[in-house]
Amino acid sequence: MFKRTSNSFLVLFALSAILAPPLMAWQGHTRRIEVSDGQLLFEFVGQVTNPTGTTSHQYGYFTFVNGLDDLFSGNPADEGTARLTFFREGTNVRVSSNGPLFIIMREGTTTVYANGSPATFANPDSFKSGNPVLTSTFQQQVVVDTTSGVFTVVNQETITHTESFTVDGQGYVIGQKGDVYRTRKQGRNNPNSPPDGHFAGFSVGAGR
Repeated sequence: MFKRTSNSFLVLFALSAILAPPLMAWQGHTRRIEVSDGQLLFEFVGQVTNPTGTTSHQYGYFTFVNGLDDLFSGNPADEGTARLTFFREGTNVRVSSNGPLFIIMREGTTTVYANGSPATFANPDSFKSGNPVLTSTFQQQVVVDTTSGVFTVVNQETITHTESFTVDGQGYVIGQKGDVYRTRKQGRNNPNSPPDGHFAGFSVGAGR
């Protein structure tokens, strides 16, 4: 009885090895950047423009991605040499005020791009000229101090799609569908727009 069971196992193992090499090769050559609860995932800098009174475009590049060392193709390390960029499109769902504070609630989509050509803040669309490698939906709260022009932003983002990408011959994929991460940004409104504001921030994993 033991011998039969052992032989059956060996047959199944051999079949799985024959039928599944592409999956095993993908796992062997592509590194998954996990979105772990409480783990720093991204750091970034960016700008914001608000095309209408109810829409917002937030875009920029990553200065840190956990597990990915070479984020720039050359010097200086800025938007022109960034390998990964992002473009966030949001729509206002509620606006309120509290003394000098102006509060905006938004919903929308964030897309991360493996950017093959130089981005420039003079052209916001250049931050989405590459191949999309991560898409997430978000809920966003913006709090603006109208006396100073300083604003803080908190997002909760849920990954809806990921694609693998390559940096220096190594394959990567960021998270997986259903992963959640939280983003915090701080910035200042620009009285001489465009852009409407400048910001920097980070993202931390928040489980599933």
